[in-house]
Amino acid sequence: MIGPYETCPRYENENYMLRMVCKEDKEDLLKVYSDEKAVALFNSDNCVGDDFHYTTEDRMEQAIAYWL
Repeated sequence: MIGPYETCPRYENENYMLRMVCKEDKEDLLKVYSDEKAVALFNSDNCVGDDFHYTTEDRMEQAIAYWL
């Protein structure tokens, strides 16, 4: 069995898809991370002070690069 830190698994059915984030997700993720009401619901434990409120594509790209 390959560990999830070596190869991230992908799970999908007719209702959802769970997979590793990728750079191409930038526009869709920015819709969520730019919503001030949603930011209050994000878990930011141990995240180096990041508040997860991103308002530009450049900042969203930086976050994705950090996650990867």
